[in-house]
Amino acid sequence: MADKIKRTSLQTEIIRYIQDYIEENHLTAGDRLPSQEQLIRMMGVSRTSLREAMKILEARGILKAQNGKGVYISKEKDSAMLTLLDFAREKERLLDTLEVRKILEKEILRMVIHRATPQELKELGEITAVLMEKFRKGQQQTAEDKQFHYTIYRLAHNQVMSQLILSISNVMDQFWEFPLAMEDPFRESLPLHEELYQAICEKNVKKAQAINEKLLDAVYRDIRDQK
Repeated sequence: MADKIKRTSLQTEIIRYIQDYIEENHLTAGDRLPSQEQLIRMMGVSRTSLREAMKILEARGILKAQNGKGVYISKEKDSAMLTLLDFAREKERLLDTLEVRKILEKEILRMVIHRATPQELKELGEITAVLMEKFRKGQQQTAEDKQFHYTIYRLAHNQVMSQLILSISNVMDQFWEFPLAMEDPFRESLPLHEELYQAICEKNVKKAQAINEKLLDAVYRDIRDQK
């Protein structure tokens, strides 16, 4: 088997490790996995991390735990495992992207507050108004949400910074396309858009950065908690 897991994104790595173990040992439906203690030693992970990954594998019908007997491979493991790995990879990409956004947007907001013209702030305000009106009416507002953020990037008036943030746009756009099959994502973060706009208009850099970090943290939690 491979060396012990060393990465911090353990959930995806544990799932991938178990898949590799199943394939390398030619396990099929009804075969038993090593005990929890053995897997912990093999992977070099904590019991809590292993249990969380195993819960996901059980929920997806890949593994089946039998009290007092162990954990067994289910009948649907081949297609289910591939689907779950795709899900895990997408989830990891989104979480990584949010970390990058948090770093870049902190500086972008400072630039916007110092450089955006009154007319540009009015434009952002109009977008915010439509976004919040649709949110309060329970209407779909993903287009306005995306427009809000991309307008902020443009109002920084820094081509290099804009190119940096747009270089990950292929992943960023997934946030407005119901990622991970989420039905109604990011409800907690939406009211914060109005607060962020007000802080920008007040030219309060620290307040705007704090609100934006809170907004991105809410999105991060929604993505992280998807199973």
